[in-house]
Amino acid sequence: MYPTRRLLARGQWLFDLRPQRLIVFHGAGGVRREGRGDAPNHPSAPVVLAALDEAKDVWVGGGDRRVFSVGAGASAPVQAFPRECFDLTTDGDRLIGALVDDALELTTLFATDGSGQRWEPMTLPKPVRARHGHGYCEGLPLPQFPDGAFLDTSPFGITVLEKGRGRVYVLRPGAAQPEGALEVEPGHEQDTWRAQATPHGVLLLLVSNHRETALVHFSLDGTLLGAIDGSEEDEDEPLWGGTGVCVLDAARALLFLQDKTLLVSLPGLQVLETLVGEWNTYVSVTPAGPDRWWVGPEDSDALFLLTARPGHPLRLHAEKRPVSPGAPLMHMGYKTPAIHWTEHTSAPVTVSAPVAETWRAVVRNDGTACDAVRVRVSGPLVGARVVDVSVRYRGQPLPMVSENRVNVVGDTAGLEGGATAELEVTFKPRSEGSGPLDITVEPRSWRYLGDGEPRFLAVEGHPASAQFLLTVD
Repeated sequence: MYPTRRLLARGQWLFDLRPQRLIVFHGAGGVRREGRGDAPNHPSAPVVLAALDEAKDVWVGGGDRRVFSVGAGASAPVQAFPRECFDLTTDGDRLIGALVDDALELTTLFATDGSGQRWEPMTLPKPVRARHGHGYCEGLPLPQFPDGAFLDTSPFGITVLEKGRGRVYVLRPGAAQPEGALEVEPGHEQDTWRAQATPHGVLLLLVSNHRETALVHFSLDGTLLGAIDGSEEDEDEPLWGGTGVCVLDAARALLFLQDKTLLVSLPGLQVLETLVGEWNTYVSVTPAGPDRWWVGPEDSDALFLLTARPGHPLRLHAEKRPVSPGAPLMHMGYKTPAIHWTEHTSAPVTVSAPVAETWRAVVRNDGTACDAVRVRVSGPLVGARVVDVSVRYRGQPLPMVSENRVNVVGDTAGLEGGATAELEVTFKPRSEGSGPLDITVEPRSWRYLGDGEPRFLAVEGHPASAQFLLTVD
């Protein structure tokens, strides 16, 4: 699960869906840029994203404490950013970055202008202990599970949230230092938290095990200003399935739930209205101008534009615009095998009885070595025995066996990193028909379950797959 984040930049809007992925929207369409290789093995984190100067400069990273500059356009070459940040956002005409140490604990915040060259550190205030009443044990040591420092933005400032340490800092717009910080019981690995600054302090959404939900509002001296966990709404229906929170203005906030949306008051968190709307995945929000916000569900190319003018009904419009692939964002290298085609075609293949036809290709392993390679040929014509399939790999016949009555597979020796292999797939007609066909070359490696269990070969890494139309007449 990778939380979504977006930032608006004068007619061009940008948002990301998961680590190493960036979507740039401008006008009627968008461009998706993705990193190549294997993403670093770090905890789930928002993709770092910031935009300044009409989005001529965009910074993006992947929760791996590296930040990259995309440059002057959606297809510009990537340049390394001079600082290693875990998260990054904008505050007016400046960038705010969060730095963590090797234990994923926040070390400091930095501010810089659009050039990103000179960074000014901020002094972090000592957190004030606050009780949220949900599992907090007074006097007992607090277990910590550091998982990074995540930044979020509301009209009233930037929050720096350390769920794993139970800490949240509030940086007001344009301020040189955070105004204050709170410390509550840390969240666990299966918990999801959101934090947004309010004029009174900070609003915390606490979701335990992706279900049990509480919304609490604190002043920065630790005073509890309001809380809602379902008891005020319906004693028989606890609040559950929280997916996001949005501070609208000094008097209102929205709580997104899996089966509805609640409009609540600030500072006391009284439920003002229950709105229709299902949010089955976590959402993030970012200001999109006066009284407007972008709402972005995870793993979706769509954005929702929320309009919330005081005294008017809330309006939520889906923004679904076509997204096309763009230039690679960056290359992180491979930590696993990665099979790619160097020569192949996806053009339709026609087989006319009694003559057989052969599809030829070359693969290369751009990653680490694999212990074995599996060739899989799948399609309705294969499962229905309309054609017989034979394979040659590196010039040698590869024995193929039926699998689940829908395809045929063959296993052979592994492929070293950087090595290439020729592949020939021959189709001999038995009947007539037409349908899609998939040819996949999968890297496989030995896995161990332990406790005396035998080892087994499992797909590991990046397979190469080709699809085309096969016609037999």
